[in-house]
Amino acid sequence: MAVDHVLLVHGYSVRQLSAYGQFPALLSAQGIPNSNILLSAFLSLDDAVTCDDLAGALEDHVTQFEAGGGTITRTAVLCHSTGAIVARRWILNRVRAGRPLPSHLVTFAGANHGSTLAQVGRTIIARLFRDVVEQSAVGAQVLADLDYGSSFLWTLNTEWLDAANAGRLDPVWSFSLGGDNHGGFAGEVFWQVGERGSDSIVRICGANLNYTVVDADPQAASPRLRVVSTSKPTPHLVVPGYTHGGIIGNVRAATDPPFAALLQALAVGDAAGYQTVAADWAAQTARWTQQNPNEANAMIVFRVRDGGARPVPDHLVLLGDQQGNASAVSDALEPHQPIQNEAEPSSVAFYVNYGRFMTTSPHVVHIEARSGSRFIDYRDVDYPVAGALASLVRPNETTYVDVQIARGVDETYSVVPYDPNRDVTLAWPPLPN
Repeated sequence: MAVDHVLLVHGYSVRQLSAYGQFPALLSAQGIPNSNILLSAFLSLDDAVTCDDLAGALEDHVTQFEAGGGTITRTAVLCHSTGAIVARRWILNRVRAGRPLPSHLVTFAGANHGSTLAQVGRTIIARLFRDVVEQSAVGAQVLADLDYGSSFLWTLNTEWLDAANAGRLDPVWSFSLGGDNHGGFAGEVFWQVGERGSDSIVRICGANLNYTVVDADPQAASPRLRVVSTSKPTPHLVVPGYTHGGIIGNVRAATDPPFAALLQALAVGDAAGYQTVAADWAAQTARWTQQNPNEANAMIVFRVRDGGARPVPDHLVLLGDQQGNASAVSDALEPHQPIQNEAEPSSVAFYVNYGRFMTTSPHVVHIEARSGSRFIDYRDVDYPVAGALASLVRPNETTYVDVQIARGVDETYSVVPYDPNRDVTLAWPPLPN
């Protein structure tokens, strides 16, 4: 192994160290001393706690570790679910501060781009369950961070790409894994845990650390389109047959696929080894995609803002074919789509089956927005997505599209020549002309 220490980071709502299953014992059997296997225990079921808070608290403990003579430069951080975004936020904070970074990051079913269950967790039923059964709150702020298109996820994933492409994440070998098992009775009752292309909690595309961020101003004099993807693809693996919890909880032996993949990752110590794992996992995932066309999905997250970067909550985003016909694309949408962010409605996420979506390519994105005022309008957007732009949506990946739309403000201001005969006591509106 290329590591001396391992830090395990659990996910949302975990309250017992048993959540790590057999991973600590299996790591110990690989030769890592028990004292070097560190188990996180953090509070996520408090409504005031945010993912930023948890990242800051993790830093406090790492700083204490370093003050005692420890070093994290040969440390692997293994994360499950929400733990992935907490750990990634912590790493980015270290990048900003110029602090040493861990050598490995492995996310298991990481909620790197959110979870469909984030909104379910804030419902009255969830609150009653937590209060009566667990005597806790629901962790409202953590769930808000997990909602598709949250400001937390936009900032995290934009900064992560920028840092990676600038080489500031080069000391960290990053990997992501996700399961595909979403079967079971619960999926028949709650559609949110039965989504195709998911592990019942996190979508495969939501776990993947390969993604794209698009910054678009289609109404600029020269339409602006800034596209950022990672310059060094992250090894990502679909692990067939594993649910969200099972990708750790159902591992019993070092030969079980999730742990075997982990050993591959922890053996990486140079660029050549990293590329070998990336190629192997990409080939496995490509075979899975070919064999499971109805499960190979993509997520497109839109955020609609005006020229001053102010959110536009009242908007409509339609994906249409090249004639702008949205009904032609509707068969590609997975059920119950799109999902609008509850706390930040300027964001909306579309979940599409990749194969069916691409049969209607090229596409046109149509956006309408309302201000709530009869004096402020937004100009409708019809933006063709063709040619190289069509490749911005990829199977098992997420694409963020930050759209800027122009505000029509002509009705708010008037300039008129002075006229001594004008009645200047008239109040507006209407404005003088």
